[in-house]
Amino acid sequence: MDNVVDVDEERSQQKLSVNSTPYQTQECVLYGSIYIKNVPDLERRLAGLCDPGCEEFFEHEMSFSLRTASTYDLKTDINSLVHSNDMMTYAKSLGLRMDYEYITQGKLWTKGNIKILHATLTKTLKAGTYDSSSIKSMSDSALVEISISLPESAEYMPAAKSLRDFADQLMPLVHMEKVDYWKKMFSTPTAPAARR
Repeated sequence: MDNVVDVDEERSQQKLSVNSTPYQTQECVLYGSIYIKNVPDLERRLAGLCDPGCEEFFEHEMSFSLRTASTYDLKTDINSLVHSNDMMTYAKSLGLRMDYEYITQGKLWTKGNIKILHATLTKTLKAGTYDSSSIKSMSDSALVEISISLPESAEYMPAAKSLRDFADQLMPLVHMEKVDYWKKMFSTPTAPAARR
């Protein structure tokens, strides 16, 4: 398939606004989920649709927050130095405590400039223990994400259409949709209509 968006550098440089730089990008993303038992079917479909090969990935993410009994408990002397070869010891010495952690494992596929990834989320039953008996799946589904990046000044509609066309080829295994988090996060619930 040819490039989705035909943007030559000279035209894109002219379209850049005063506040934008050439390395800024915009991204079109579709999300979906699939039962883990159907992931092999999805992988066979992707093997036929995508560029040859895929990359496996494994991510371990931890979220920390600052929790101290009082602000006076935390030493903030500018001349102090904290050093440790162990990340957890270092974070603890700063007054950070782990809120949650999760492990993502999956595969990344490409189709030209379209990226497709599917991943399962797992968590550990005991922090710091990562053997197979301690890791538990967070659900019986895998996350699927299809995205495309393009220059900030480029018209995104052709890229969005090609993304939607690709996503439609994955149906009925997975239904991909746009999720507008900003509208969901900042929308106010409407009051129910009064009954008469």
